Amino acid sequence: MERYKHLLTILVLLGLSACAPLEKAVNPYEEDFKCRASDETGKCIDTSSAYKEARYSVIEEPLQPGVPTPSVSESDQRYQVIAGLLEEPQKPILQPPKIMRVLLLPYEGEGEELFMTRYVYLKVEESDWILSDIRETPE
Repeated sequence: MERYKHLLTILVLLGLSACAPLEKAVNPYEEDFKCRASDETGKCIDTSSAYKEARYSVIEEPLQPGVPTPSVSESDQRYQVIAGLLEEPQKPILQPPKIMRVLLLPYEGEGEELFMTRYVYLKVEESDWILSDIRETPE
């Protein structure tokens, strides 16, 4: 019995030593890569840094030249960007149409047909140009 315990211990230690490159098992993708992209096409950064940059973006440039941007929260930064767009009347903005999604539940048709659950999309309002200086002049 003692002999089996020693054999089992040796097998367990050999099995655990074979799992040493556990990082490869968890993440099989290489993080050490040589980026060949030019500066115009993007950045060469690892996956976790790209995620953090995309998720928690920070406005690095001031909104107006010569005026430094104070440290503000993400929602305040978005508000400042939108306010900057509103102050520039030369750029018209296209408001997207309003779409309503309607859920149709299963029902039986006239000829004993079964219609299953599905969505129908309806355009409630058309798209419209807003914040523009374009005036329609009658001819």
